[in-house]
Amino acid sequence: MSFVVPSFLRRTVAVVLLVGIVAAVETLAAGPPAKAENVVIITVDGLRPDALKHAKVPNLESLIKRGASTMKAQTVTPSLTLPAHTSMLTGLTVEQHGVDWNDYEPQRGYLKSPTVIELASFYGRKWAAVFLNKQKLLHLAKPDLRMDLTACSIDEPGCNAKKIASDVIAYYKHVARDPKPSLFIIHLADADLAGHAKGWMSKSYLQAVEACDRAIGTILKGFQELGLYEQTTFIVTADHGGHDMTHGTSSPEDMTIPWIVAGPGIKPGYEIKRSVSLLDTPATIMQALGLKDYYVEWSSRSVDEIFEERAAPTAIPSAGTDTPNQ
Repeated sequence: MSFVVPSFLRRTVAVVLLVGIVAAVETLAAGPPAKAENVVIITVDGLRPDALKHAKVPNLESLIKRGASTMKAQTVTPSLTLPAHTSMLTGLTVEQHGVDWNDYEPQRGYLKSPTVIELASFYGRKWAAVFLNKQKLLHLAKPDLRMDLTACSIDEPGCNAKKIASDVIAYYKHVARDPKPSLFIIHLADADLAGHAKGWMSKSYLQAVEACDRAIGTILKGFQELGLYEQTTFIVTADHGGHDMTHGTSSPEDMTIPWIVAGPGIKPGYEIKRSVSLLDTPATIMQALGLKDYYVEWSSRSVDEIFEERAAPTAIPSAGTDTPNQ
């Protein structure tokens, strides 16, 4: 015995199948998250790119393999800690933001220019947590209801990269705020101190670089245990390099810095082709967070080539016609 299926039922079945197929294709096309829920910026004060070839840095090497990087990024002039960090947060040259001193001078007050912390807060309602290892960087920590500040100055006993890393994880575990911070600025000063004391690329300097790498490992492990790792973009860079026992000049040793980005939507094992400036960090942070509709006057350009292109859903033939009787 044979039955003739009514036309309207054939159309209904076809539509149901089509919806299921489209949903499956879109799920496959989506892949990993297109944007990060959190961004962690770690500046290793005084880190020269060539130090990574001579020191044991398994955690930095892991981030390089997992993400995109360049060992030819350039800092600003003068290549000093406070002016460079100001440029990294504002996307402005030293001439534009005016912070050309490099000591803690409280009478000068706070930075006047808007920072990526404020932009992420205003346009993305992102809370920030800032961990500073030098007192001079307090000039950047403008009071903000959406920012928590932890300062552990190098002048205080035990304030090193290991403690800063532990503070980051302990802070997140115990902070009562909801929502919790999703933008982290972390400063590690060990390598710079060793460079000034014993010389850049000295044994002591390379040991300090390794200590910073272990601290980064503590942060990465902590984010894994907190369930944040897969939703977090990590950016590791430096404010300047160094030569002999100093820095601040326009020499390649002082100006050239590493710039490493790893996280959701970032191309793995990718060597960045375009020239990168420390100034490009804030625009890249906003891009990683998926914040594109914002206005600010800065010299920062997002390094767009590091982001993976999401595959477009596969076209499906129309199911508008009836299926012939078989």
